[in-house]
Amino acid sequence: MRVPFSWLKEYLPELESPEVLEERLAGLGFETDRMERLPAPPKGVVFARVLEAHPIPGTHLKRLLLDAGRAVEVVSGAENARAGIGVALALPGTEVGGLSIGERTIQGVRSHGMALSPKELGVGEYGGGLLELPPDALPPGTPLAEAWPEETVLELEVTPNRPDALGLLGLARDLHALGYALEIPEYPLRAEPVPIPFGLKVEDPEGAPRFTLGYAFGLKVGPSPLWLQRRLFAAGMRPLLNAVDVTNYLMLELAQPMHAFDLRTIGEGILVRRARPGERLRTLDGVERTLHPEDLVIAAYRGEESWPIGLAGVMGGEESEVRPDTEAIALEVARFHPLAIRKTARRHGLRTEASHRFERGVDPMGQTLAQRRALALLQALAGARVAEKLLEAGREEAPSPIPFSPERANRLLGTSYPEAEQLAALRRLGCLVEGEGPYRVTPPSWRLDLKGEEDLIEEVARLKGYETIPMALPAFFPAPDNRGVEGPYRKEEALKDLLSGLGFQEVYTYSFMDPKDAALFRLPPPPLHLKNPLAPEKAALRNYLFPGLVRTLKANLDLDRAERALVFELGRVFQEEEKTHLAGLLLGEGVGLPWKEGLKGYPLLKGYLEALLARLGLALEVEPHPFPFLHPGVSGRVLVEGQGVGFIGTLHPAIQKALELPPVHLFELTLPLPERPFRFQDPSRYPPAFRDLAVVAPEETPYREVEGILKEAAGAYLEALALFDLYQGPPLKEGTKSLAFHLRFRHPERTLRDEEVEEVMGRIVAALRARGLDIRG
Repeated sequence: MRVPFSWLKEYLPELESPEVLEERLAGLGFETDRMERLPAPPKGVVFARVLEAHPIPGTHLKRLLLDAGRAVEVVSGAENARAGIGVALALPGTEVGGLSIGERTIQGVRSHGMALSPKELGVGEYGGGLLELPPDALPPGTPLAEAWPEETVLELEVTPNRPDALGLLGLARDLHALGYALEIPEYPLRAEPVPIPFGLKVEDPEGAPRFTLGYAFGLKVGPSPLWLQRRLFAAGMRPLLNAVDVTNYLMLELAQPMHAFDLRTIGEGILVRRARPGERLRTLDGVERTLHPEDLVIAAYRGEESWPIGLAGVMGGEESEVRPDTEAIALEVARFHPLAIRKTARRHGLRTEASHRFERGVDPMGQTLAQRRALALLQALAGARVAEKLLEAGREEAPSPIPFSPERANRLLGTSYPEAEQLAALRRLGCLVEGEGPYRVTPPSWRLDLKGEEDLIEEVARLKGYETIPMALPAFFPAPDNRGVEGPYRKEEALKDLLSGLGFQEVYTYSFMDPKDAALFRLPPPPLHLKNPLAPEKAALRNYLFPGLVRTLKANLDLDRAERALVFELGRVFQEEEKTHLAGLLLGEGVGLPWKEGLKGYPLLKGYLEALLARLGLALEVEPHPFPFLHPGVSGRVLVEGQGVGFIGTLHPAIQKALELPPVHLFELTLPLPERPFRFQDPSRYPPAFRDLAVVAPEETPYREVEGILKEAAGAYLEALALFDLYQGPPLKEGTKSLAFHLRFRHPERTLRDEEVEEVMGRIVAALRARGLDIRG
């Protein structure tokens, strides 16, 4: 959930800074995933009013005459460019998104700047049209930054048990419980005692236990004011029209979704029912959907006939959406059964901001408040007239009181909080505390998670601060029956630590995969599929880790032109049986090396894997093997202690091309790895003898073969062998290569004599020549 700091500060004027807010929220149990700074528009971007818009013959372009404090003419290709709207105008000389705006001639028309889309302005992702502002939003020529200052947005992780915190007011109430003053803006409502020209029927009260309809008419639909658009953009939503933006704004404020229906499309009224076999609905995303008989739908009716106009709690229908010429609406504010909404959303693969909130539950007493607040805003922003009466079905459900004992709270928590402080903390949350002990505590209606005394005790601990709970260990620790079960976990954590020490970064990806990815990554089809997947691309359980790493790299490269990456994941895969795998991925130089010409690509990744295994007392062997998802020339089976444990190589060029990736190198191993008993050996007191040797071999000869010859011929005195140079070119023959090695010899009990070392070197040279290899002089 995105939380704009300035918006939250309107409710809590005493909030110090985004950094302090992050700390306070963490103490309340809300983790901040990241903090994003949204800059103000550049200095050269001003508010302008479109006076005239004329098509340029033979093109899709328009010539716009703008009032920007002076007359300015620009050319725009936006479909929504028209007279009577306000726009953001970048004047010549302005830098916008890395683009320098200047004067130029387009199709014979001189353009003195550029009218901007939200994406070009840097406030949103939408780039399909101009940012539309009210024509009187600002005096023409005013720098947009004066009304659109920079913003800080916190992205929070909200746990499923706190649906109230999916609204900014819910977060504000929690912070108020810490001692911040809470101010909720009031919107005056002038309602009229006019009849409502439509009806309401609810056939399924279990699916819709509370349903309300408000009536607003005389609307002047158009762009929302600057302050509202700015908040919606910062919260990750695109402003559309004021009547629609009000519903989205209050959903983000109150965690109560709502929907506006164009009155012209609902016949005699609204009917809430289950879908009928064969019914179809084109939703707001433009997709025509076949409805399931268990789908709860909002239908319009006329006489005995009815037809669906929305998927209840998920998404409205295209036919009934609010349009620029809409003058009257029926405003729905409801409470639906969470399970019904969750099933409908999954069946249609449609996850929306509304379904996300309804699935977790909304305030059972909040619909009337949300109606009044929405109608008041429609009146203020769209000039609406509002009916005094609401159409209502179902009743508000008040929470039940819960017995609460401060003494028991201290006993469970191991604390000694004074009784008065515990009760004060609950009151600040909005609880009603009655009685003299035992107390009866009625939680606020929006706190659906407060069901029993233990929940209230947890709230006391949360508000007092978990750090205030004493660190007192029990005096006796019985031996657990499951002693030793943490062994595999500790080994996995040790692997993670070793990889982190080598410069890898750990990533976590979903255990789900898109079944279509099996063909893309040349893998066997996943054996396990989900009956009710969260989304089509998460319909099966993964059978390898590396596609997730590749997808993660792709997503990051789409956001940033990274030159290097070195990541790993340790997780479960699902093949014939559930297994634990370790996968690593390298792009470029990984962490980057300090010398000018760093090692990179497959040799670097192989070196990392060798270093990892060496720290475990194991040796790496790689034998050529054609894995279908790896490059035919860079594909090998990983052997450890003679056992095949995985693969290493370069991603297949066809996969690389399909995903538009640079060369990517990866490995994947099956855990646990073979183990070698640890054996301590005193360092030798005798000096080593060093020799260098360059072996000339055919180009296709694998390194492993040459290494094996050297080790076999050298015998027991060879202590270490390392490749330090690979060379191809003159004066070597074409089709050959030179492999240069450092050799280190040592005797465990005495100093080696030169003639002994030379004898060993003679055996090595003879063995190499016997295999058809040569020595480079």
